[in-house]
Amino acid sequence: MEKADLTVVSPIPSGRLGEEHEEELLALLAERTGRYTMGDSTSVRAETAVRLLNGILFCLELEKRSADASTRGAPTRERFFAGVREAQRLQRRAALLYAQAKRWEPPVVNLAYSETLDALAEFFRRYDPDFFAQDIPCAIDYPLCQPVSERLAGVEYMLDYLRRWLTESAFLRALDAGLLRALYEGYYGDYNDLLVNLYLPAAEAATLCALADQPVRKLLLSTTERENAARLIWSEDGIAAQSAVLTAARRVCEELGQGGGFARSYAEQAALDLFVRLRARREPANR
Repeated sequence: MEKADLTVVSPIPSGRLGEEHEEELLALLAERTGRYTMGDSTSVRAETAVRLLNGILFCLELEKRSADASTRGAPTRERFFAGVREAQRLQRRAALLYAQAKRWEPPVVNLAYSETLDALAEFFRRYDPDFFAQDIPCAIDYPLCQPVSERLAGVEYMLDYLRRWLTESAFLRALDAGLLRALYEGYYGDYNDLLVNLYLPAAEAATLCALADQPVRKLLLSTTERENAARLIWSEDGIAAQSAVLTAARRVCEELGQGGGFARSYAEQAALDLFVRLRARREPANR
């Protein structure tokens, strides 16, 4: 089994170094390695050394972006521990969002939704901001309509994932369970066992309802109503068509009580994705 002392991870790649001093980072890494092994060893597996280093760099970035300016310009070690405290603060915030997610389930869920909701608890049991703050120690299978940026890691990833999860759940909670089931069966077929998102079909259907000048909670349109909505999307004036789609998405949010800035931008993006797809297909909507 490959072991590593400090020379394995030195020199630190310049792309990860940023504004940090390599000597200070290596000294901090040596200290954290000793704490991680509880003083039993001076070496760890190479991949563990890299993970420890990435944890340090992650916490330093958290400190840099935090609202607390008391450690600005302080030595690397002091700023690292400030970053650990920031990770712990964000973890507490994420735990509140997770508790809310468990209370606010949509009227219709599928297996991936339920299993992922249960699996997220593992993050809060296993997350280790002291050593591996960049890790996400749980399985996340349920796909969001608009995924979290790959640039995010650790608790920042979890916060954004839960924020998007709650945005989707709040939208779905404003709709009828029976209509949602019928919509999912038409959109996905066996929606319960498939790894599919539940927000996307509802957001698209509600947007098409608004475009067809129908109540957005109706969700299920007739062939004629779908054609009326598609006619607007396929207008020769693409700019006007896009504006109509965005206006429809805003109406959806207003009627469903989802007027918040993030919820509205989320629905607008889903509507724009629908607009691009239907414009490209040039086929009747909802087929």
